[in-house]
Order: sequence, then structure tokens, then C-alpha cells
Amino acid sequence: MTKATQTVSVSFRLLKLDMMQAYTFKKEINGASFYKLDDENIFVGTVPLSDDLFDELNDFVIRQQVQYDDCDIYVESPACAVSNGIDVPRVVNRMLKYIDCKLSYGIVSHQG
Repeated sequence: MTKATQTVSVSFRLLKLDMMQAYTFKKEINGASFYKLDDENIFVGTVPLSDDLFDELNDFVIRQQVQYDDCDIYVESPACAVSNGIDVPRVVNRMLKYIDCKLSYGIVSHQG
């Protein structure tokens, strides 16, 4: 039996940045972006998680005094893959050794 092809994406997110922190995050971390939460002055910074960013992310969190409760690792998977189980990449476990943050999951349905 072949396992359905699944594309799992993993991002590191900073959930409560101010505007200056958000722009600094985008400037200092390769591949980072951010968006503003509705009706608030809070920004969410996000970057695809990879091994080569661990030190940079850890340094940013410490330098900007971001609380670990205000970070997460976001794992997103297509709905079709859920019934077969989600293979979470090893990079997630390695990152948790650097920054003890929560895991969040998203399931994306593809409508044709």
C-alpha cells in the first residue's frame, strides 16, 4: 500500500510582535515575513523552519525579549493526508531543543 503524497509545511511563528519587532524580524531572518492581526497593533512573524535558522531565531527571541509562550511551531498538512497520519519533519523536534514552544496544527482542504 502506498502512502498518499503529502506536503507538510512547518513554520516558526512569533505571535505577538510590535511593528518595530516585525520589521526587524523580516530584515534579520532570511525568508521571514509578517502580517498584522485584525483591529490590533499586534503582528505575527513567520518563517519556514529549517536547521540553518535555529541560532538566528534563538538570538532574535532573546534579543527582542520575546516570551516562549508567544511563539509556536505551526505544522500544516493537506486534509487528504490526515487519514494516513501526518509525518512531522524532524526539524520540529530539533527546534524544540532550542526553543521550548507550543505546537499548532492546521489542516488545509483543497477544493477543486
